[in-house]
Amino acid sequence: MQVVFEHKPQNIINYIYSYFNIEKVLKGFIMNELAKDIAKNLLKDDPEIEVRVARGIEENRKGFGEMKLIDKQGKPVEKAQITLKLIRHEFHFGCNAFMTGQFKEAEENALYEQRFADLFNLAVVPFYWSDTEPEDGKLRFGKDSPFIYRRPPVDMVLDFCDKYHIIPKGHPLCWHMFLPKWAPLDKKGLAERIERHIAEIASCYGQRIKIWDVCNEAIKWYPLHIDRRMPERHVEFAFETASRYMPRSSTLIYNDYACWANNGDYTAMYMLGRHLKNLNVNLGALGLQFHLFARKIEELRHEAEIRLSPRHLLSCLDQYAKLQIPVNISEITIPAHKDLGNGAEFQKEVARRLYRLWFSHHAVDGIVWWNLVDDTAYVNPDNTTWNENEFKGGLINRDFSPKPAYDALRELIKKEWTTKTDLHYTVGGNNRFNGFYGDYEVTVTTDTEVFKKKLKLSRGSINIFNLELK
Repeated sequence: MQVVFEHKPQNIINYIYSYFNIEKVLKGFIMNELAKDIAKNLLKDDPEIEVRVARGIEENRKGFGEMKLIDKQGKPVEKAQITLKLIRHEFHFGCNAFMTGQFKEAEENALYEQRFADLFNLAVVPFYWSDTEPEDGKLRFGKDSPFIYRRPPVDMVLDFCDKYHIIPKGHPLCWHMFLPKWAPLDKKGLAERIERHIAEIASCYGQRIKIWDVCNEAIKWYPLHIDRRMPERHVEFAFETASRYMPRSSTLIYNDYACWANNGDYTAMYMLGRHLKNLNVNLGALGLQFHLFARKIEELRHEAEIRLSPRHLLSCLDQYAKLQIPVNISEITIPAHKDLGNGAEFQKEVARRLYRLWFSHHAVDGIVWWNLVDDTAYVNPDNTTWNENEFKGGLINRDFSPKPAYDALRELIKKEWTTKTDLHYTVGGNNRFNGFYGDYEVTVTTDTEVFKKKLKLSRGSINIFNLELK
C-alpha cells in the first residue's frame, strides 16, 4: 500500500519561507510607495504566522479516509489499484452571482458563467427586498420577471447553479437598506410585512437554498439617521422569523462589515453573536465582510494597519471561534486601483496571502469574493460620489479576460489545494488515503474490471468508505 501526499512534511518549512519572502515578492512586480505602505504588514516576514498558516491548512483542510472494497457477491476484494481525484471542495469558495444573464450579448453571459464556474462552488443569490418585490405582492422570482440591473431573478440564478453544481446562498432576508418604497411606514405594519416576506421566500426556496444571510449590517445602524421604522429588536425578530419558517437544517447567518475590531469578549459582533445564540434562534454562522474601501485610496494606509495585519486577522478569527459556530469571509473587495501603481499585481498578492490565511483557520468554512467582473459593482443612485467601480475590485476585466488575482486564486484552489492520489489496496491492509475535504471521483482497477465511484471526504465524519464493485 502506498499513499501519495500533496506536500512532503520535511519541505513545509522551506516552502513557506520561500513563499513569504518579501524581497522575492517586491522584486517580482512594481508597487509604488503607497501600495508598499498599505501592504507592509501583510508582506513582512513573520515565521510564526507563516508556520501557523501552513500547518493550519494541513490540519484543518485535509483528513484521512479508509477504503473497504466488496465484490458483487458481497465478499472482500483481495487487491486493487485505486485512484482518487478531488473534483469539488467541501470548503465554500464563492462569489455573488448578481450578473447572471445581465450582459447584452449571449457570448458575454456565457463567458461570465464559464469564468464563475471554473473557480467557485458557491453563488450568492440576490434577495434584496426592494428588487425582488418592487410592487406589493408582485414577486420577481420567475425567469420572465422584468429586468433590474444586478438583480437577476432567483430562478435564473438557481438554473445557473444547477447547471454547474454550484451551491446557492440567499442574501439577505432582512436589511434596513433596500426596503421597498411601498413598505409600511409604521413599525408594527413593517414587522408584519417582513414576516410575510420571509415566509414567502421560505415557502418558495427553503428546500432549494440551505444557506441564508438572515440579517445584514445592524451593528452600525443609526435609527435616528437612516430608517426609524425598523421593528424593535429587528435582528432578533428576523432570526426568530427565519427560524420558524426555514427548515431546521438551514444555515442562518448574521452578516456585517463592522467585524474587524478586536475588543476580546466585548467585541460588538461577538457579543451580538453570543446574544443570538442564547436566544436559541438557530444562528448557524457569522459572515465577516472584507471590503477595502476608502473615499480616497491613500486613506487605506490607516485601515490596513489592522485589516492587512495577519496577527490581527487571526486574533479576530480566534475570538469569533469561541462562539463555536463557523464564520465565513462573506464579501471581499480588494482594489486594483490605478493609484497603487501596478494595481492588478497588488490585488493579486494581497488576495493570495489573505486566502491562504483564511483557508488555514479552523473556524472558517467559506470565502466569498464580491464582484467578479470589473465595472459591474454597486453604484449608489442617491450618492453619485460613491461608485465602487473605481476600486477595480473584480477578478476579471470587463472583456472577461482574467486578472492576475483570478489566476492566482485558481492556482491555489484548483492546483495547490487539490488531491490526486493512488492507493495500492490489499484486503486487511491499512488502506487509508489523505486529501483535501470534498467530493472525489474514484477509479478502482481490479485484475478483471475498472469501476468508477464517488465519495465525499468530510471534516468531522468517520470517513470509512465501503465501496461495492458492481
